Amino acid sequence: MKAPTPLGLRALRSLAFPPSTTSRRCYAAVPDRAQIQPPPPPRTFKTPPLPPEPQWADSTPSSTTPTPPPPPPQAQKPPPAPNFRPTPSGPSLRKKRDNDEDFTPYPLTRPIGIPHPPDPMENMGLDKRSLSQRRDDFHDYNKHLERRASMTKQIAKPYFLDWSNMRFHKGKVFVAPERLFRADVALWFPNFFGRTLLKKRDVEKRMGVTDGYGGLGRGTTEVLRNKISVVSLVGNDWAQRQVDSFCGKTQNPELHALLAEYKGLAQRVEVNWETNWLKWWILRLFAVRNLRKSRAVDEQGRYFLVRRGFSEIMKEAVGVLNDKGGYVYLVDGQCRIRWAGSAEAEEGEKKSLAEGVRRLVKESRSPPKPRLNPVEQKEKLEAAVLDVMDEPSVPQKTPMGASQ
Repeated sequence: MKAPTPLGLRALRSLAFPPSTTSRRCYAAVPDRAQIQPPPPPRTFKTPPLPPEPQWADSTPSSTTPTPPPPPPQAQKPPPAPNFRPTPSGPSLRKKRDNDEDFTPYPLTRPIGIPHPPDPMENMGLDKRSLSQRRDDFHDYNKHLERRASMTKQIAKPYFLDWSNMRFHKGKVFVAPERLFRADVALWFPNFFGRTLLKKRDVEKRMGVTDGYGGLGRGTTEVLRNKISVVSLVGNDWAQRQVDSFCGKTQNPELHALLAEYKGLAQRVEVNWETNWLKWWILRLFAVRNLRKSRAVDEQGRYFLVRRGFSEIMKEAVGVLNDKGGYVYLVDGQCRIRWAGSAEAEEGEKKSLAEGVRRLVKESRSPPKPRLNPVEQKEKLEAAVLDVMDEPSVPQKTPMGASQ
């Protein structure tokens, strides 16, 4: 049997699958453009027209209508207030200008110092608690909170903050007052406990006293009592140069003339404090010899090297707001601060310091006035008021001829 020919296969296929009379549409085909509807136009919003102005009927004839008066002149607007500029803090602190108003020093208008008289043996900076007291404080939660607050305050202060603030008016915190603080409202200068420049053979050693200096420590209160003292407080060479602008022989010769004239009554006391133990030993090993050569023996006994005991409370009390600057205080015989200056001296501050020393000398030589305690003052005032109230009123004489 022979195989079918291709023509025969085509005939058989047409019989098995007859062609359809209707055309089939492919749904994936592109539709005709005529059948596509155009997209709707974009929606537009029309602004409603303004309402027409109301037409008011004239109550009088137009011939007698007076002309309206001219509008009153408008008041001038006040100048706009300056923009509020908050005090920079954090990283923006370095953006402050050298003449920033936030760091402008103002005159000292109130007394500074501690509210109680100092003691020569206080502020040693030593922990004299017993083991039982330390144990109790270790288990006291309130003590932990206080310690945490003090540590947080120390950590929050940048290390170079004081050096950065030295560019604002050279670190000047306040301007010295022109006059002395009154004795009845003045506060006291705190006690600084440290080692003087005197050698060991010239200092009497205190036996049985733990002061951190091997029994050779002394307090500034011992030197300040019954004397008029110009006290300088420094912590570095920069501060020493600033103090010399107040107390230097070439910068303020009038002050040294007064100290020489009233020798034995007026004196100068210097305090050099350093809390860093490494700098402290460098100061003791290399700088003490030069400091002794530049000062007499009596001046060496009034130069104090202080390592510890200068707390943050004391700094705020005496106005030490920048540790890198120098400060000068005028202290009377009762250890009260009567005058204070900071940073580099101005010409008026030098004169006010010398005039303050002259006035304190005159005040110390005059007989002291008896001071009454508050109870006696109150009783004296009440007695004076009662005397005035109990006085009989004197009748006024009526002149002759006056109507009754």
